[in-house]
Amino acid sequence: MTKTEIIELLADYCRGEASETETGYIINFNRREENFSVVITNEQLTNIIKGIEHFSVNEETALYDDYNYEIIVREESTLPVRRFRDDEIEMENSESGIHYNLSPASDIYLIWLLNEIRLKLSPRDLRMGIHAGPRLERLFEEETEVSVFDYIRYTSFRLLTLKIKTTRKSNPSQFAKLTHSFLFHLGYNLDIALVPQRLLEELARSGRITRMRRSRTEELDPPRRTYHEDLVQHYLLAVSTENPVIEYLSYYHILEHFFESVFNDDLIDSIKSKITDPSFSYKRKADINSLVKSIKKSLQIRSETITFSESEALRLCLLKFVNISDLKSKLNAYDDILADYYKINKVEFSNGSEVDLDEDDDKTFKNLTKRIYSTRNSLVHSKDGDASKYTPFKDDRVLVKEVPLMRFISEMVILSESQIS
Repeated sequence: MTKTEIIELLADYCRGEASETETGYIINFNRREENFSVVITNEQLTNIIKGIEHFSVNEETALYDDYNYEIIVREESTLPVRRFRDDEIEMENSESGIHYNLSPASDIYLIWLLNEIRLKLSPRDLRMGIHAGPRLERLFEEETEVSVFDYIRYTSFRLLTLKIKTTRKSNPSQFAKLTHSFLFHLGYNLDIALVPQRLLEELARSGRITRMRRSRTEELDPPRRTYHEDLVQHYLLAVSTENPVIEYLSYYHILEHFFESVFNDDLIDSIKSKITDPSFSYKRKADINSLVKSIKKSLQIRSETITFSESEALRLCLLKFVNISDLKSKLNAYDDILADYYKINKVEFSNGSEVDLDEDDDKTFKNLTKRIYSTRNSLVHSKDGDASKYTPFKDDRVLVKEVPLMRFISEMVILSESQIS
């Protein structure tokens, strides 16, 4: 990267204008009629350019050389990660020559990450900053000259990284083992769940949703509908986590809530249709046998318990609640490549079917059911030797692309079952 590219990147992040000074650059920006400025020195720029040229990239989100490694981590525990903003965790194994540091991202990592997002996603996708309010005001009250990097770190939501330094030459595989060792050590002793965030796509999800919806509280109207409490609980669990497995299954549970009722309603309607058909006669044994066979086909007996086909219940639920045109519109607003992605790609780890949202509804709903149900089964069941099973972290790259589909479908269900208050 060049000095000009870095300045343009930072000015774009701040949504301001940069101008050159004797020692570097100053970036001026306005937030809600408040004027702010941040600075970056020529020395910082030189170090960043050299650092980015020196480091290599591993698995999208890790920077490394033979002796250094830095990767972004995300919280999966109830203990807020924000405690580390001012209280970093630092440990050293002097015998092995390994130094661990858990703290906000380094200057080099910040610039590299912003540039990766600019190239592969969109700066709008990353909702990193709180650009106004008491938190921002405190930063500028405490410092006479605020570094642009302090500004990004101070206002960022999820830019916590693990940094590892070694005295022995190491490769990415060895650094990955050290990473998991350190994070397990924290989890075991401090009850803190932190996991490596290996996908840029994971960083983008919240920003894309925010871009689609109102993100400022003053723009919100009071609710004019009441919603099903059980469905809301599952929905909030999904929104509250960044774990794609929990998200996917929580959205699935919203659909699952209606499986029995939609299946029973469909079976009752089917029986009504058959017995009221002019060709049906309860006096003809063949007609009664045909009706019995139809019911048996729909229902299954397992361990003396009558059950129904869950995949068929899912299909009926999708038919009842989902408008394909509306679903495609929401997906395009979120990410305009997703619809085409579903059209040409199966779910790699579950073998979930391709779904063409422009096909006739019957075929679309059939394939949509297969895609969702097979993915759900792969997440829930993990039998040894099963070819279509989910492997934690390894398959997250694929799973994260399925989460928006489930979110928009579950929202349609909740809204369909709501009542005007």
